[in-house]
Amino acid sequence: MALDPFWSNLFSRRDRSGDDLYEILSKVPIFQDLSRREFERMRGILHRRSFSTDEAIVREGDVGVGMYVILSGEVAILQEGTDGKMIELVTFGEGDFFGDQVLLDESARTASAVARSSTRAVGFFRPDLLELIERNPRLGLKIVMRLSHMISVRLRHTNRLLKEARDQARRAEAAAQAEAQRAAEEAVESEADPESANQAS
Repeated sequence: MALDPFWSNLFSRRDRSGDDLYEILSKVPIFQDLSRREFERMRGILHRRSFSTDEAIVREGDVGVGMYVILSGEVAILQEGTDGKMIELVTFGEGDFFGDQVLLDESARTASAVARSSTRAVGFFRPDLLELIERNPRLGLKIVMRLSHMISVRLRHTNRLLKEARDQARRAEAAAQAEAQRAAEEAVESEADPESANQAS
């Protein structure tokens, strides 16, 4: 599958010197099972890009095309609140990554990513993954399996957090109801025994 010219122009595939991409990317779960030889086969479809401070890397609501791995610098993940203000969720640094889910489904970005300092990153995009699957099915499947595992683990973790949040909400609601009932009972007792209420005051 040919790469869209827009992305070809925007992300340079040259200038691979400098960082040892293998050392950094081999720590990213989606790539960690790759041998150096397999990684070298992928090197040509990885895109290097630099971002200046406060430059938007991706925007919330835009259709995603792929993931980024940070080589250097810092990236803030932001989400728009109900009042229209941006809420900073987390800050990523060297070796961190984001946007991997859109490699599978091209879903809309659920948050924005903005460079907090001069940042260099590597992009790996869905068209390149599909091209890799066509050209080297075994290697492509290896990456897809790792990606699916990552998303599955993340989903289980999210479900566990949601369950804990629901349990905490139920406990808080039960405690509030118990406190309200206790206050109501005390009020009834005070009305039934004004003398005790006056003594208490």
